[in-house]
Amino acid sequence: MTLSSSAPPSPLPDGPGAHPRVLGRYSSGRPGPTVVCVGAIHGNEPAGLSAISRVLARLREADVPLRGELIGVTGNRRALVERRRYVDRDLNRRWTPENIARIAQGTVETAEDQETRELLAVFLPLLRHGPVSFIDLHSTSALSTPFSCMADVLRNRPLALALPIPVVLGLEEVIEGSMLGYLCDLGHVGVAVEGGQHDDPRTIDFHESALLLMLVAAGSLEPRHVPDLAAHRARLAAGGDGMPAVCEIRHRHVVKPEDEPFVMAPDFVNFQIVERGQVVADDRRGQVRVPETGLMMLPRYQGQGDDGFFIARPVSRTALRVSAALRTLRLDVLVPYLPGVSRDPERADHFIADPAVARVAVTQVFHLFGYRHVRAQAERLVFSRRSPAARPVLPAELAPLLRAHEESTEG
Repeated sequence: MTLSSSAPPSPLPDGPGAHPRVLGRYSSGRPGPTVVCVGAIHGNEPAGLSAISRVLARLREADVPLRGELIGVTGNRRALVERRRYVDRDLNRRWTPENIARIAQGTVETAEDQETRELLAVFLPLLRHGPVSFIDLHSTSALSTPFSCMADVLRNRPLALALPIPVVLGLEEVIEGSMLGYLCDLGHVGVAVEGGQHDDPRTIDFHESALLLMLVAAGSLEPRHVPDLAAHRARLAAGGDGMPAVCEIRHRHVVKPEDEPFVMAPDFVNFQIVERGQVVADDRRGQVRVPETGLMMLPRYQGQGDDGFFIARPVSRTALRVSAALRTLRLDVLVPYLPGVSRDPERADHFIADPAVARVAVTQVFHLFGYRHVRAQAERLVFSRRSPAARPVLPAELAPLLRAHEESTEG
């Protein structure tokens, strides 16, 4: 599907089954944080929208004195109509500066490009006026207890750690072009919550509880304005009972077009222990085996998407506290002194490592400082991290949309 910038988006049905781009907004007029909650960034994950609607209705009915504003947003409206993960391309894999620049300049090639442009039209006025906390509600194709994901920057931790569910680190670094990753690089807060299986009614409940707890953690709500707060915390805690408090992604199995059909072996669930060499799927090439022992995460039991599965391993909360102290003290100036490591001559926030010496210990040091994005380059490994900047920025690629917004406002 190809859409021109001058053509209207593909038709969307009206009526009770259609979701508006902005589900709703709530503010009591008191100053405070701006929280944007997005549901259905994948069209086969509608539970988040139901939870957002519940919370907005609750706030309105009780006339809660919210600080700041809560805005509920629908992600991929076109895919949602079709109950598919996406129409042309995964909407949560295209948020790169290059793609955003192309879309902002008016080159709209796919249904998801149009979705991105419409989402940016909602986000841009908010991005101009200070930090925004983005909460992205997801669900999974496999059975799952709820868990959260975040890019490993300190400003994300208060929201993610406010929930009594596992926190998964590194997912935003091993996938390219996620919406939260892009917004986080602009200096905003971004936390995703995987609430459970797509069609499990409990997933809506888990999302509702998570959103209320994060609104309290963000300073939008006072605990006394959520009289059943303990029950919501207990609901989430029970869902994550027995799970590790924190995990980090160690491996991503990418499904390429030439690998299809990719078929997961049945009955894998999130956080299930798998052993190195265990057969977990089949594709056109044959059996797919796990490269290392760890925890199965996000096994693909749906036809779309290039993420076959991930492997994670537990991380101690002590490691989180140590990493917070190291970053607060800005001791990453010591990173170039690690064996086989040097600073990239052109990019101050990138480090080059000799793979012969960048073994587990060195990699773990990089992780402590938030350098979780690793890629091969000319027989070397390049480590980088999400922007730790405390002050949000508007990048150059958004300038065309900003001008259009200012002209429409003046008009």
